[in-house]
Amino acid sequence: MEFIYTLFSIIIFLLAIILSYKTYQFTKTMYKFKNRKKDGSEDKDFKYFD
Repeated sequence: MEFIYTLFSIIIFLLAIILSYKTYQFTKTMYKFKNRKKDGSEDKDFKYFD
């Protein structure tokens, strides 16, 4: 029973780390998108969001 609890805790911990990393990537990308140049020269980098 203790093994199952430990395994479950490790899975939850890894999931939290993965979600934190993906949130960091998304936040960084949206920060760059928000602060991009207004002349449109950087818009090719953000085709995914259009």
